[in-house]
Amino acid sequence: MSQKKADQLGMPIGTASNRLVKDILFSLIIETGKNCCFHCSMPMTREDFSIEHKTPWLDSEDPKQMFFDLNNISFSHHSCNVSLARKKRSPCGSLAKYRNGCRCDECKAASAEYERSRNQNYKRRGKPWRPNARPEFVAEEA
Repeated sequence: MSQKKADQLGMPIGTASNRLVKDILFSLIIETGKNCCFHCSMPMTREDFSIEHKTPWLDSEDPKQMFFDLNNISFSHHSCNVSLARKKRSPCGSLAKYRNGCRCDECKAASAEYERSRNQNYKRRGKPWRPNARPEFVAEEA
């Protein structure tokens, strides 16, 4: 029976079912106006949207609850979702999070503290602080 379905659909029944579910879901996303990416806020197409968890459920205190919590679900471009998943998620208030684009007060403070510590290190060594300056081009102080 499944071979007959595959022959008539031109693909395995599981593949056809998954495509149908994705088409129905994207149609509902368009109708509700939620067709903008959770990360970049740009409109998504049927070909590049994905479902993701806003807060990672894996290794959380209650993974089952986090996985099935509909308030923890969002839609994003597949590329935005994958690129974020590959980056190590750092907590707010860290230099890594600031470098990845977070501009909350805690991350700004972490970045400022890092820059202050770099300034102090240069002052202790008696060298002027110039980011990205090559040593041979830093003018000697008289």
